[in-house]
Amino acid sequence: MTELPDFEALRTSVKPEDFEQDPLPGWAGVGTLFGAPTTTADQVDVGETGWVVSGVPYDATASSRPGAAEGPRAVRQASLVFSSYLTSLGQWRMLDTRTGQTFRYHAPRVADAGDLHIYPTDTVKTFQAVAAESRRLSQNAPRLIFLNGDHSCTFPTFAGFRAGRLDRGAGRVGFINIDHHFDFGNWSTLHGPLYHGSNSRRISEIPQMRPEDIAFVGVGDVTKYDQFRGLLDSGFHVVPGSLITRDGAAAALRPVIEELGSRCDTVYVSLDIDVLDSAAATGTGHVTMGGIGIGDLLDVYEELRALPVGAVDIAEIAPRYDPSGGTAQIAARLLFEFLFRTEVAPAELAPWAPGTPSAPLEHR
Repeated sequence: MTELPDFEALRTSVKPEDFEQDPLPGWAGVGTLFGAPTTTADQVDVGETGWVVSGVPYDATASSRPGAAEGPRAVRQASLVFSSYLTSLGQWRMLDTRTGQTFRYHAPRVADAGDLHIYPTDTVKTFQAVAAESRRLSQNAPRLIFLNGDHSCTFPTFAGFRAGRLDRGAGRVGFINIDHHFDFGNWSTLHGPLYHGSNSRRISEIPQMRPEDIAFVGVGDVTKYDQFRGLLDSGFHVVPGSLITRDGAAAALRPVIEELGSRCDTVYVSLDIDVLDSAAATGTGHVTMGGIGIGDLLDVYEELRALPVGAVDIAEIAPRYDPSGGTAQIAARLLFEFLFRTEVAPAELAPWAPGTPSAPLEHR
């Protein structure tokens, strides 16, 4: 029979401080993004380069498969697995063997402001509340992350963000929609003018928004030919997903990066997770055929580092359709890499032959 240890002696031999710096496993911890401390909109304290997170758990305009209202909580929970990475890896120079880049993990300050107010049976009131509260956050926080429900939520979060930036003296605010669809519809028989397929059109109609400040990245679904022609003729930027896959994100996005970077004081980036093929991301309301791959999406966000990004959102994650939790993990990992990678540069070693000197890999 195994002798039990003297647990009382073990208990008294340690102090709580002995464990404070140890990481928690991914299913433990406070359910905020990356385990960040909580904050309120009027008490933001993340320095000059930090991020404030808020969620909009709303999916009342879904028209195929509801469930995106559960997305913000799922992404927060999924993000906890990465919360110890900065402690364990932040001191090391890292190599991305997929791209051949070296980088370091560095943590800007992040705080989680919780969820904004939503009214499940009143879309207009929900959008009023979300826009007003987003504006207050934008007035007080240097940069924002929105964990949105269905993609209709991007209209009020962008409108509030833009208004807050204008309050602070910004000039032009750009908008990039990373999505398999244009979301440029005008009217839904089910939902009227405010729904998950009209958010980009409603944003384009905000006073003083200009087509040349708006880009559609990753589009790949069928669409009305006349609408597509009209977008191009009006000056909107369109980067099809097939172009990203064929030429790489750097080449495909170069004109957009150069034009928005020279024209806009800040840029809002919105991601509909269905830009990924549904074979890679099943947990969404819209089954996507022919979407881009996860590596392509990572490359897109790497290119976006060249822009003055002031806000990002992720929408349409519906975890009930992905029991594995993989789709929420993808979203959390994407945010982690975008927020915390720094000192990105080509490697001196070829990643497929460690220890073998080679010419620096070209940035892709």
